[in-house]
Amino acid sequence: MHVIDAVLDSFSNLFRFHRYSPLEKLYSVFLFIAGLSLRDLSERLCLTGASRESVRIWVHRFSSIFRPSRRMRRLVAVDETVLKVSGQTCYLWAAIDVDTKEVLAVYASKGRGIPSAVKFLRKVLDSCECKPLIVVDRGAWYRWALDRLGITYIHETFGNRNRIKRWFREMKERTKRFHNNINAKTLKSLEELITAIAAMHNIIRPEEKR
Repeated sequence: MHVIDAVLDSFSNLFRFHRYSPLEKLYSVFLFIAGLSLRDLSERLCLTGASRESVRIWVHRFSSIFRPSRRMRRLVAVDETVLKVSGQTCYLWAAIDVDTKEVLAVYASKGRGIPSAVKFLRKVLDSCECKPLIVVDRGAWYRWALDRLGITYIHETFGNRNRIKRWFREMKERTKRFHNNINAKTLKSLEELITAIAAMHNIIRPEEKR
């Protein structure tokens, strides 16, 4: 099944009315996440007759499709990275199921410490029916947070954590193009964009090994 067909019905149901067809909306969202700017879509290339604000709203709605399945998970890699958006420094946290390549959680914060680590790890556990083995680096904020939540973990620099490093590179390529459209002071628009990118990743990721 084509990725458009796989998500079109779910995306269409997010809207009460359709001035533009759900297919045009979804293609616009896909192209935006792939790297075209809002201006490219609506003005320069005229790929949609909608305004830039309309496309931004569509991307926001699309981010709500990000609902990782709750299931048994064996091994989950977590990491955080620094982002500079509109002159502001913030941190992006993400978790990926090593076996299925599914992004399980994303979270943006202004600081990097134990409170942020606990909040993020709780989001990770929402998509797990068990407490999987967590792969982390040696960030001081992880040990206390993981111990408090009763989660077993191992330290790795490369290996299983390479999956999340690759996803961070993919994500940063996109956020660099759109940094002027992101309000890093509230982090809300950043989280919406990152969540939309994660939803797209989960839709088109390679099929998991059986």
